Amino acid sequence: MRKNIKSILAKTLAVTLVVSMAGVSAPNADAAKKPALSTKKVTVTAGKSKKVKIKNVKAKKVKKLTVSTNKKKIVTVKKNGKTAFTIKGIKAGSAKVTAKVKVGKKTTKLTVKVKVKKAAKVTVTPAPTTAPTTAPTAAVTKAPTTTPAATPTVDPKPTKRPGLADSGQEARPSGEPLIEKTFDFENGSDDWFARCATDQVCKLETSDETRPGSTGKKSMRIFRDKGEDGLYHAWNGAGFDLSAVGTLGATYTADFWAKISSDESEDLDGDEVNMRFSGAKKVTSDAEEVYENYPADTNYKLSADEWRHFTISFVAPATFYSYMIYFETNGGGKYGKYDIVVDDFTLTRTSAPAEPDLTLASIKDTYAPYIGTMGTALTYSDLLNENTLNFVKHHFNSITLGNEMKADAMISNSETLLASESGYILPANYGDYAENKDKDGNVIVPKLTMDVVDKVLKICKENGIKVRVHMPMWHQQMPKAFFCEGFNPDGKLVTDKNVILAREEMFIRTAYQYYLTSQYADVIYAFDVVNEYTHMSNEGGQVGSENWWKYSFGKEMKTDCEYVKKAFVWAYDVLQLCDRTDISLIYNDYNTYDPKTTAQIIELINNINKVDDVNKVGKICAGIGMQSHLNDELGSVDNYKEAIEKFAAQGYEIQITELDITNNGKIDSNTTAEEKKAIYEAGAKAYAQIMNAILEEKAKGANITAVVIWGLTDNTSWRADRSPLLFGTDIADKKPAFDAVIDAAKNFKASK
Repeated sequence: MRKNIKSILAKTLAVTLVVSMAGVSAPNADAAKKPALSTKKVTVTAGKSKKVKIKNVKAKKVKKLTVSTNKKKIVTVKKNGKTAFTIKGIKAGSAKVTAKVKVGKKTTKLTVKVKVKKAAKVTVTPAPTTAPTTAPTAAVTKAPTTTPAATPTVDPKPTKRPGLADSGQEARPSGEPLIEKTFDFENGSDDWFARCATDQVCKLETSDETRPGSTGKKSMRIFRDKGEDGLYHAWNGAGFDLSAVGTLGATYTADFWAKISSDESEDLDGDEVNMRFSGAKKVTSDAEEVYENYPADTNYKLSADEWRHFTISFVAPATFYSYMIYFETNGGGKYGKYDIVVDDFTLTRTSAPAEPDLTLASIKDTYAPYIGTMGTALTYSDLLNENTLNFVKHHFNSITLGNEMKADAMISNSETLLASESGYILPANYGDYAENKDKDGNVIVPKLTMDVVDKVLKICKENGIKVRVHMPMWHQQMPKAFFCEGFNPDGKLVTDKNVILAREEMFIRTAYQYYLTSQYADVIYAFDVVNEYTHMSNEGGQVGSENWWKYSFGKEMKTDCEYVKKAFVWAYDVLQLCDRTDISLIYNDYNTYDPKTTAQIIELINNINKVDDVNKVGKICAGIGMQSHLNDELGSVDNYKEAIEKFAAQGYEIQITELDITNNGKIDSNTTAEEKKAIYEAGAKAYAQIMNAILEEKAKGANITAVVIWGLTDNTSWRADRSPLLFGTDIADKKPAFDAVIDAAKNFKASK
């Protein structure tokens, strides 16, 4: 999951990275010329980076520069010379970066406030087409009388998508480029279209401007003007629908010439405009578009005085219902008004999609004698790609959706329904609270999005894959509206804990029963009920990362927390109702191997399972999910093994839920092949250590039932910059870490 994670078996380390980049001016005795930052505030999207320069000092004068962040899970800082550093957003939230610049004997401390925005993601909005029940009820007392039957809008079975280019293209000799489209714009804009609301804002025109050496006499001009709000917008540009000719997961090169219209040369006055070449996809017909840049954070400089040539490589999404490439400018304001001129555009497919090597040893089969469930984390769209699905089926027998089943993906932050018409399961006191009513006094509920459930479960049922439902109650990735009066995100936050408990019960009972009454529900083997509660003080300052629970339950972490215990009680009630007590209800957390955290978790789970007026059943929390987001500097694994032994002594089921091992960002564009090999070998060694530790503890009697590798490839990992997984750029790029995982089980077997 994209959340706060700490390194394994180590105390919290202060991040001090030496950074490098050319400076802008030399320091002197004048206090006004002391080192300063180019900016004191940075806003960056998760997964993106921003560069900050240190002014008033030359690099050769800097004896030392250190950079640290107070929230390493929100941002990272990366080496980039002696007078600059790069801040990369990891997940939504707020952080502070501190730079210490030593010039001569004097050290200057500088700080940057950083706000990380959530990255765009695929969301779906339809409400369940069939409600889990037909009427609100105070408690679950009998089996549901109706079965949810939400029908997917597209067939989730991975077949060739309608309109996809004929697969006969794949018969071409390996490595032979395939020219998909060429545009000279002699007859207008061809198949390109204007990306804007009206032609008054943006339209495509034929231009007489042509690049030197062109055989043609025309080009495409992207005319742009102010919108209804009186502003110029960067996204007003030209797009081309690649859906009909694009090949899922293939690599492409876009070759073209571009400039700013010469008509605007005087107005631009020698300045340059940042152009982006981007893509947008939909996974299904009803999904929102997801946007990406090629490559990320790259701006292509355009001038009005000269044509410039660009060759840009990009990989088409592994799955898409529709896919578009387009031009835009980076930034609004004056740069959003300049007309872009494009000529001689050629789109070439340079390589076919990656195909998995199904002759490799299977992870799940190799570990079958020891660990019954070997899983991976992915997205719904990954399952729609045939190559990816075959890869998953070969190596794993379970999947976890990293984000699509979390509360912020399921609970609307703006839409509500009348409770009387929702079909949701409501506690008896739900309608007693004014906070659960609209301005007219009607009892309301937030709109729940459940359509992904049946789609995922259906695919997994048809392909023999189990599902871990990762939809926890958490102090992050909860929609703000869930905690506000009238479910209005702009309204007052609710302070009455009883209101929040009623809402929590409604959501858990409704969602769990929806899952378990699906015709594909038998593939479910575990629910993550509560996530990272022992670290609930970790909070950001914006929707998606703020700890909204604190306004009604307090910020202090208490191991007898009411909303945590009741979450398990309500979840277990639904398991009993649906006769599925075989499913494990798991408490999931990170740094579980830290002795202090280990003790807190044991106390927490034992309180959950304690028989009292709330829990009348006894053991309802099956055990612990050990996330295991580690790094390749493990050192000893003693703490990890000791934690497993302590959990085992309590009788807990143990699941390794989110395993990945990073290299702390050691690989970048300057890394040599030899250095990369050494880094990969260090990662492989760490994987061998941790898998051996798991196997050894299993052999000692620990009830370890599942291991989940947190992602398919480095390229798609939430820690993509730190090569954390068993496969690299794609599913065909096997790393030494994969061999280490396989060999750990083989050698363990041989040693017995």
